[in-house]
Amino acid sequence: MITEWLKQEKNFFAWMPTIIWGTMVLLFSVLPMKSGLPLTVGYFDKMAHFFEYTLLSFLVLRGIYRTGGGLTLQNMLLILILAGGYGILMELVQQFVPGRQASVADVIANVAGIVFGIILGRVIIWQR
Repeated sequence: MITEWLKQEKNFFAWMPTIIWGTMVLLFSVLPMKSGLPLTVGYFDKMAHFFEYTLLSFLVLRGIYRTGGGLTLQNMLLILILAGGYGILMELVQQFVPGRQASVADVIANVAGIVFGIILGRVIIWQR
């Protein structure tokens, strides 16, 4: 069913950036990290999480909009729940990756990024 839906060119191009970025987020999450990398310095890690999930939620909102979905409160809550769940899952996965650990602060940065991405997407789409 999903493959038939994605075969429609409009749907394919609307969702492909989201699929690619979601895959990149997965790869970023499962790559082992050696200690002492610059990614762990100061707030850089939290900023990376924030912008990673800002882009993810923006792309999901864009996909919904481009495939005929409205920018409703229900859709925005769905994005928050799905992207937030994905962020929590990626943090839990990191618990099993060498050199990585799950962090509540990272989940908070993820959720803040998701909310910002939804607001940003709404503003950008509203301007059209």
